[in-house]
This record gives sequence, C-alpha cells and structure tokens, in this order.
Amino acid sequence: MRPGPLTALLLVHAALVLGGVYFMLTKFGDELERKLDDRVDTVQADFQRDLDSVRRSVVREIDARLARQP
Repeated sequence: MRPGPLTALLLVHAALVLGGVYFMLTKFGDELERKLDDRVDTVQADFQRDLDSVRRSVVREIDARLARQP
C-alpha cells in the first residue's frame, strides 16, 4: 500500500502538534526557572538581613557585657 497525501498531511500535522507542545513546555520551563530564581534571590536576601541582625545583636550584647566588667 502506497502512502498517500492524507498520510503525509497527518505526519505534518503530528509534527506541528509535537513541535507546539515542545515549544510550550520549553517556555513553561523557562518561566518556572525564572520565578524560582527570583524566589531564591528573595529568600537569600531575607536570610542575609536576618543574619546581619543577629550579628548586630550579638555584638551589642558582647559590648554591653564587656562594659559591665570591672
């Protein structure tokens, strides 16, 4: 049986559908990665700010204790 124009059309259609799905998944993955990177940056900045606050508190406490020593 010889493949006809309908078979060729179906193959082209399948290739277009698969190409479209690949494109959508690629764009979705890129967007997900961008959002995840933004969130990681935010969490790192929050953590650094909290860590700096703890450092300042520890330094103040040490300074206060040293000042009270005879």
